[in-house]
Amino acid sequence: MSSLNVAEDVAEMPNHNLTTRPAIAKIKHAPGNTIMYSDPSVKPDPDARGIRLAVGATKKTWVLSKRIDGKVRSVTLGAWPDLPTVYAARDVAKEKMEAITTRTDDRSTGIHTLRDAMESHIEQSDASEQTKTYYREQIERHLAKLFDRPIDELTLPDLERALAPYVDVNGKPTSTQQHLRQIIGTAFKRASVVRRIPNVADALKKVKYRARNNKVKFDVDEAWPALDLIDAKKAHNLIIGTAWEVMLFTGLRAKNVTELRWEDIDLESARLRVAELKNGTEGAFPIADRVAEALRALPQHSEWVFPQHDTAKHIYHPQQLKGEGVRMTPHDTRRLFTTAARRLRLPSYIIDQLRGDVEKGVQDIYDQGSMSHADANAIAKQIEVECGAVPSSNVVQIGGRR
Repeated sequence: MSSLNVAEDVAEMPNHNLTTRPAIAKIKHAPGNTIMYSDPSVKPDPDARGIRLAVGATKKTWVLSKRIDGKVRSVTLGAWPDLPTVYAARDVAKEKMEAITTRTDDRSTGIHTLRDAMESHIEQSDASEQTKTYYREQIERHLAKLFDRPIDELTLPDLERALAPYVDVNGKPTSTQQHLRQIIGTAFKRASVVRRIPNVADALKKVKYRARNNKVKFDVDEAWPALDLIDAKKAHNLIIGTAWEVMLFTGLRAKNVTELRWEDIDLESARLRVAELKNGTEGAFPIADRVAEALRALPQHSEWVFPQHDTAKHIYHPQQLKGEGVRMTPHDTRRLFTTAARRLRLPSYIIDQLRGDVEKGVQDIYDQGSMSHADANAIAKQIEVECGAVPSSNVVQIGGRR
């Protein structure tokens, strides 16, 4: 609900026929001030009582003047000719007053815009801070104008226009469009629950998206180029190269690795701690001997394990490593870690625990940690074999111990 801003010198309130569109069209605009028109013929209708047409220099707007909580307030109902007659304005007024009475209007709920609705959702959500930050960043980057408009004014075409730019060269929706549609849907769902308004986003076309390509950009049945790419990077930049090495031999997400602090590392027991995983929880993980050795080789002149030149900051999320005809992304390191673990026939729950993934079953939730240092070492050896760094006879066969 929003109050109408009118000029201080509002003219007297003349009467006029407000029951037909042609009659209203004859009312001339009033440069320099706002004239409030009323129609005495609708006074017997209690729902239409107090409805005025505010005519300014360029616009005609329907306004309801009503005593609410002991104070006279002006409630904007909508523009003419969108609401062509006083009767159309009356129908909106009934909805507005019901919302005010039930405290589901924008003033009572604090939800004026889609951005307000998303903040209301975030406030009651148990999502991780990383997810909440992602929502806000995506809104600011792609949907700022849409999310700052009054939610009562938004229509389905408005939402469709906001999503329209996010298609590929063939006109097919991109993954970005999918994420934005989910964000819009989340905000509108919250608004519909709190304010009891129609969920316009429900009518957004359901789009089938192409599955993400989860293949690495080289033949995994040949020698993996991962270690060659990492060694080349380490020769150029020890800190960033070692970050890649830790990602490959732990299977952890790039964010969790780049944000490691030395206080999170216990080299004596060969373990590391991640303060916040993707699901918002903390995790502790055994690391392979190779990873511990790589970390020992790093200088410790910052709280961050992988600092920038400005040691007060950690390195940014790495993009990719490139070699002759091959490349590797941070997510490829998780793919290769998982492939190595599965080629060892390790149980899925061990792999999930080592990767910091969400528990998938009842037993997984109750499991207090079955992964071990031996598991981490075995996977590390398998990765070395796959990369051609050591012969296959060096792999520890641990399947029989499980």
